[in-house]
Amino acid sequence: MSDKMSEVFREYDMEVLQNTRGRGAVILKTDQGIRQLRPLTESESRLKSEYLFKEELCEAGFPRIDRCIPNRDGELVTYDRYQNPYVLREFFEGREMGITANEDLKEAVRNLAEFHKTAKRVYENNPEQVKVRNVCDFARKNRELKRVRNFMQKNRLRSFELTYLDHFDYFFSCGQKCEEDYQRCIEGEETLRLGYCHGAYDHHSVLKTENSLATINFDKFYAGNQLADLYHYLRKALEKNKYNFRILQLIIEEYNSRIPLTDKDLEYIYILLEFPEKFYKISNQYMNASKSWIPPKLVEKLDKVIADESKKTNTIFQFRDYYSLHI
Repeated sequence: MSDKMSEVFREYDMEVLQNTRGRGAVILKTDQGIRQLRPLTESESRLKSEYLFKEELCEAGFPRIDRCIPNRDGELVTYDRYQNPYVLREFFEGREMGITANEDLKEAVRNLAEFHKTAKRVYENNPEQVKVRNVCDFARKNRELKRVRNFMQKNRLRSFELTYLDHFDYFFSCGQKCEEDYQRCIEGEETLRLGYCHGAYDHHSVLKTENSLATINFDKFYAGNQLADLYHYLRKALEKNKYNFRILQLIIEEYNSRIPLTDKDLEYIYILLEFPEKFYKISNQYMNASKSWIPPKLVEKLDKVIADESKKTNTIFQFRDYYSLHI
């Protein structure tokens, strides 16, 4: 244990019995339970919002979460001797949920539904104080895609750019269709399923402990349509299961058994799945990277998105037809 980390540990009301390295963090066994110490990656005001949100979640009946723990001075952020900021959170001994095992998928979806029920109640306590985020800003995303294409066309074309441009029209047309479908879906409707969202709910965010599940990684939480969480989990699960329609069906039905889904809900999820999110993310990564060298990983991602597109399209068409969606 380094001296600088020992200094940070001593700022908290706990005795450290053992420490090990985790994913970008230090996992501590203490006399107060398992703790996680992680560098602060968000603003202090955002961290304060996360802290308050989690406290409300616990009070409302969803306690198995990585609550933020103040130090001895009541501060959420502790600095080491070099003024590096750290945050201590409650943590749990267990394993990440599997993304290919049916029982793990079902448990994680049931947990998501219970979180959504509680987080909706928390949101409804003070809805006027919360800014709602819309993840379906397809018009903005389509403008960004065009900007990437226009940038490429004005510069030297290498293999990556040539492949990207060869497939751009197809993926861009998918994005435009989503923009049109979404406008029809919400026409004359109030915003659906408003509540707090996890923001990054996937198999990395759920731990299976000895007695129950624990939910972590809330740093991207926001208020919005909670079905965006279900979509995010679906998208990750489909990618890891080669776009197996039965996986999609299992997840939808498990969530529906806890929170009944309407035709409008299913249309909303379908439109989100239809959008070429991976192609859009690759576009952003390209624009944010150095243009003098294309990382091989980015080339690999683009090739995989193109190769997987027919399987993805087939699966979401099955989704549309099975649930008789008018889209």
